[in-house]
Formats: sequence, C-alpha cells, structure tokens
Amino acid sequence: MMRQAMCATAAILLLLDTPSRPVLADPGLTKAQWSKDVEYFAHELPKRHKNLFHAISRAQFEKSVADLSAAIPSLSDHEIIVRLLQITGSVGDGHTGVHLPSTFKRYPLAVFWFGNDLRVAAATKEYERALGTRVVKIGDLSIDQVRARVATCFPSAENENPWYEMSTGPAFILRPEILHALGIVSNLDRAPFTFEDDQAQQFTLEVTPVVQDGSLNARLLRPSSTQPLTRQRMGERFWFTYLPDSRTVYVSFRGYESLGSHTRELFKFVDDHVTDRLVIDMRQNGGGDFLQGRKHLIRPLKKRASLDEKGKLFVIVGRHTFSAAMVNAIDFRKETHALLVGEPIGERPNSYSENDEMTLPNSRLVVSYSTEYYKFLDEDLPAVLPDQRIDPDWEAFKAGRDPAMEWILAYGSGS
Repeated sequence: MMRQAMCATAAILLLLDTPSRPVLADPGLTKAQWSKDVEYFAHELPKRHKNLFHAISRAQFEKSVADLSAAIPSLSDHEIIVRLLQITGSVGDGHTGVHLPSTFKRYPLAVFWFGNDLRVAAATKEYERALGTRVVKIGDLSIDQVRARVATCFPSAENENPWYEMSTGPAFILRPEILHALGIVSNLDRAPFTFEDDQAQQFTLEVTPVVQDGSLNARLLRPSSTQPLTRQRMGERFWFTYLPDSRTVYVSFRGYESLGSHTRELFKFVDDHVTDRLVIDMRQNGGGDFLQGRKHLIRPLKKRASLDEKGKLFVIVGRHTFSAAMVNAIDFRKETHALLVGEPIGERPNSYSENDEMTLPNSRLVVSYSTEYYKFLDEDLPAVLPDQRIDPDWEAFKAGRDPAMEWILAYGSGS
C-alpha cells in the first residue's frame, strides 16, 4: 500500500500548493535544541529509510550533516530547515523530504512552468499587473539561476525526472524563507520580482509574502473568467459530471479518501446513463493507496466491457500525478484499454517510495522517508509517457481551455 504523497512536493496543485502542516509551534528553539534535532535526524534517517544511500554515499550524507551541525550557531531557524531540505533532497527520491512548517509564508502568486516560461497563473488584486506575465528575475538573479538554487531542496531531475522538477519547484520559489536561505532575496518581508509581458516589456514589483492559509486561494485572480473542468471544484477530492452532447462522463480523481463510496456512485450513474466515453482526470492526484484504486476503479471497469474499449476510456495524467496515482495510471495501461493523455508523469516509475514519517523531537519538524522499493515497469524509464502527449499551453490556459479534454472529445467524435 502506498500512503499519502509527501506534502509540499507532489501534493502541489495547479494553482495553489496545499497548506503546510502545523509544525514548529515553538520558533524560539535554542541552538542546543537544534543540534539535538540534527543529531536525531542523522541517526534515525539511515535506519528508517529503505536505502538512504541509493543516490548519495554515506560519506556525502555524513559530511552534509557535519557541515550543518557546525554551522548551526550562525544560522537562523529557517536556514537550518532549508539545509535539512537540501540534505533530504540529495537522497534522491520524491518521498523523502522535510515538510515545510506552517511558519513559512508565501508570496501571494501562483506560478507554473509552461515549457521554459514560468508564468504567473494567478495573483491577488495588488499584483494583478503580473497576471499572465513571465517571471524573469527574483532579486538580482535570473529565473534560471533561481531555478537551479531552488532545485537543491528536492530530488534532482536526474534522480526523479524533469516533470517532477517542474511540479515541485514552483511551490519552493514562492517561499520567502527558502529564497532568503538560498541567497536569492535579502529581505524576508518583501522581494523584488521582475516580470516580462508578451510585448517583451519588463517591470519590477515588490512582493510582500502572506501567511499560508485556506483564504488565499479565494483571493487569487485568474487570467480567465471561465475555467475548464480540470480547474473547477478544486476543494473536492473526487467528483464527476455528465456532458450530454458527447455522452461523456468526466471524473475528477484528485484523492483516495472514501474512494469506495465515490466510485459506487460513479458506476451507478454510468450504468444508468448512455456513456460513450469515460474520462478519468488524474492530473492533480498526489497519491494515497494504490490498492484502493485497483479495487474500486480498475477492477470494476474491467467488468464493463462496453466501456473498457480503446476510444471509450481515457485517463489524463501530468506532472502532478504522483505516488499511488502514478501506479494506478500504469495499472490502467496494463489492465484496461484506456488511452493515457497529457504530460509525462512527474515521478520515476521504478523508485523508492511508500513513505513513513518521523518527527524531530524539539522543532517538531516532520521528515518523510521511503520504506520500500517498487519496480512498476519492466524497463527502467525516467517517466510514464502518455499515449497522446499534450503539454500545458499558456494560450489555452489563458483562454480557459483544456487541450487534453478537447483532444479526447475530438477522438471520440471521429474528428
């Protein structure tokens, strides 16, 4: 069974990463307490991880820990946390890392990689001018330099894959404590972001971070007043709707909670209505228990021969499809006639996963680590590739369109 995917990596959604856990309740830790936490971290992580040294050597790990321990007297709390992030990032698997504490703020923007362009996909009213522009610089560093520094905080594209990096990086770029610890910005209270519009005009705004809570998402402005199905009802983990013109059932499958009851309702609807296409959208599914997906989705679909046909069953995947969701996407390919549509999946299919967690005794930081190695593909590929690749497109996003869904409906109609 694969547990919930790690917060602040694959659980990141298209426009807003999920709130951090309420840890580090006492930000006034002494240096001695931090030293004890780092000592605990260094002692426990190699024991608990299935194979901590699959991407780095024991000597490299021990040197990183020793360097951090020596530096603790000169570091602030958030700098220590970022150093721990860098150490877990070097371990090289997406289920190993440090959960960002609730004390970390974020800039009130949402950014997303469209190819090599980091676009502002949403912004609060005071930064509306930046909406839709490219981020080209933060502080004095180009966005490529920022991207390289931030990438030290999580597994590299070589250890996971490039789509994992595109999925994970934006949430870290929006955290002032991370940017400050990495030497990207000099002030925790504000940061100069330089943007470029589609007329190649650049401008700089001083962006002030806010407390990360559930209210921010409601205040974010989007470039389009209409949203495609994939960006609707963002707070719901599983829902479906019927498109009568094409006799298509669209399913938004973002999480595994109460999956049995959700799918019973789904299949009752499908059985009671003429359904020419079933579309299961897993682009924002960060994981859970893949055995539940097999039990409640894969097996029931295999029993419905009228749907389990090429051209009738579609699964949409992307960079945020992670952990159990990746496994079930592979299951759809192996066990059904589903066509996979979208981006390559943001996780290496043969890797360490099945995360468990430990809590550092003083800071209460939560550290996730992998407990199993899974080989889901016979060939060791960097990513699960869709049958029909459709990468996110800025012009379509700006217009409130979904090219993946458009392709599916055209395929089904014979266009």
